[in-house]
Amino acid sequence: MKQKSTRNNKRKGIPIKVITGIFIVFFFILIAVFMIIPAYFDKSPLGKLFQNSPAPWAITEEEKKNFNYTDKQLLGRNAFIEYCANCHGPSGKGDGPLSVTLRKRAPNFIDPSTKYINGFSKESLLKTIEKGIPKSEMPEFYFLPSETKENIIEFLLHLHENANLY
Repeated sequence: MKQKSTRNNKRKGIPIKVITGIFIVFFFILIAVFMIIPAYFDKSPLGKLFQNSPAPWAITEEEKKNFNYTDKQLLGRNAFIEYCANCHGPSGKGDGPLSVTLRKRAPNFIDPSTKYINGFSKESLLKTIEKGIPKSEMPEFYFLPSETKENIIEFLLHLHENANLY
């Protein structure tokens, strides 16, 4: 009687590299189907990133004319959005996304009845930006270039003086 060869009885399995490759491709397809494609049709700020739309805080030329920004104020607005808007909100109303986590709400720069710890002159705003407010969540921004601080102050003064535009 002939013995059957054990080599012929063994099936060759799928190599681990092929299985890993299929798994990785499947994983990326799942990401595309469940995350990227729905975000493209989303109308939220995240979806707008996928649609090559301007950021929600971007300002159009028409808005720039309506708000009557100088170049320094516009640069100050951009720096304010970058460094301050998380707490103070994009238009300075104290309604930024992190404002709900603060012990004391950030001031509303548009409301003329708002009280400020250091005052609202150029000198006091510069002091607040550079040194922060002790025993509060207002951090120091001493590391910002002087020109950036001056531009932010110009923007804040514009907000305060032109509250009716906002």
